[in-house]
Amino acid sequence: ERPATGPHHPVDQFDYPVAVTADPSGELVWVTGGNFDLAWRGGAVLAVDVRDHSFVTAQSEEGLLPVGAEIGSFPGPMELFEREGRAVAGYVLSRTDAALYQVQFSGEPSAPIVTCPGGQRADSGLMSCPAESALDDIAYTDPDGEPSTLDLGTDPYGSLVVQRDAETPPLLLTGAMVEGTVAIFELDEEGTPEALASLDITGGLLDFASNPLTGRIYASHKFSNAISVLAVAPRDPHSPAAPLQLEKLGNIPLPSNLFSGDHARGLEVSPDGRRLYAAYRAPSSLMILDVSDQASDNPQERVLAKVAVHSRPSDVAVAPASHGLPELVYVSCYLGDRIDVVDPAIGLVVDSIAVGDGPSGVAFLQNDALGIRRLYVANFHDQSMGVIELNPESSAFHTQIAEVR
Repeated sequence: ERPATGPHHPVDQFDYPVAVTADPSGELVWVTGGNFDLAWRGGAVLAVDVRDHSFVTAQSEEGLLPVGAEIGSFPGPMELFEREGRAVAGYVLSRTDAALYQVQFSGEPSAPIVTCPGGQRADSGLMSCPAESALDDIAYTDPDGEPSTLDLGTDPYGSLVVQRDAETPPLLLTGAMVEGTVAIFELDEEGTPEALASLDITGGLLDFASNPLTGRIYASHKFSNAISVLAVAPRDPHSPAAPLQLEKLGNIPLPSNLFSGDHARGLEVSPDGRRLYAAYRAPSSLMILDVSDQASDNPQERVLAKVAVHSRPSDVAVAPASHGLPELVYVSCYLGDRIDVVDPAIGLVVDSIAVGDGPSGVAFLQNDALGIRRLYVANFHDQSMGVIELNPESSAFHTQIAEVR
C-alpha cells in the first residue's frame, strides 16, 4: 500500500501523467498522475481549467482549495459518473494497492469541492484519500445469495461507468490486467458503488468502451488479438429485483503479428455507435471495426480497415464531424512523440501533430459556449499535459498550443 508518511503530491505539478478525462461541464479536464518515480505518497488527479490552462481552485468554508485528490500510485484513468451534465463522482484504480479509489464532487461544476471516504486535507489543501478507505476484497452477496468476497484482481487499471436509461441502475465496471477480472458494481444516486459480481474474461484487460447504439461493451487486451464483447444481461422477469449481471457474448478476432506479444490498447466508439476504434500494437495500427446494429438486431462486429500509425500507439479519441470536418480519430503514438490523425472514412493518416515526450492518454473536449474544440494529451515522460487546437478556423489548427506542467 502507499506510504502514510513522506511528502504529499503537489497541487500544481504533474508526475508521470497517464490519462486525461474531460469533465461533463466542458470547463475543465482531469489529469491522472502516476507517481511512477515514487516521489510522493501517491498519485493524484488534478483539474485544469480549459480556458487558461491553470490548475483549478475552489472556494470553500475552509478557504481556497486545490481541485483534486491524492490517490494510490500507478493509477489508471479517472472514470466519471455524471448526472444532468455534471460530475457527481469519480473512480480511479491503483495498481499498487489493487484497490478502487472513489471521490465525490460538490459545489460549482467548474470548480468542485473534492472529497473521498476517510479523506483528510494535506497542508496544501489537497484531499488525501487513504488506502484503507479504498475498495478491495469487498464483502458482498453473490447471485446465489451466498456471502462472498469480490476481488478486483491483480493490476486493476481500466474502468467504465454504464448509464443506460432511467429504469436501469448505473453500473461501474473495473478491469484487472493480469487475470482479466471484471468487477461489477451498482451505483446509487451519489455514485457510491455496491459490489454485485465479477466475471473473468481474457487476461491483459486494459480498456473498455460502450456502444450508445447497441448497449454492448467492448474490452481490449494487451496479450490477445481479440476484443471481448460484453453486455448487461436482461433481467429475469420472474425476479425483477435481482441484481444486474454482466455476460460475455464472444470475441472479435483481429489480425495479429505472430511475433509480437503486445496487442490492443485504447478503445473508443464513434458517437453514432457504428464504428469501434482500437489502438493496436501488433503491428502499430488503428483498427476500424463495424459494430453497427443490423435489422436482425445482430451487430456485424467485423474489421473494416487496419491503418498503419507511428510506433506503439496508446490511446484513441474521436472528434465528431463538425466545423466542416469529417469525423476524425486521434491516436497517441507513445514512441513517436506525436498524435496521428486518421480519417476513418478513407482509412488513412491525414495529419500528424508533434507533442511532448511519451504521449499516453488523450481526451476530446468541445465547448461551443467557450469557443473551445481541443484535444488534451498526457505526455508521460515530459510530465506535462499538451493542449492541441482542433478548430480548423484557427491558424494553430492541429498544433500543440500549450503544455501544462
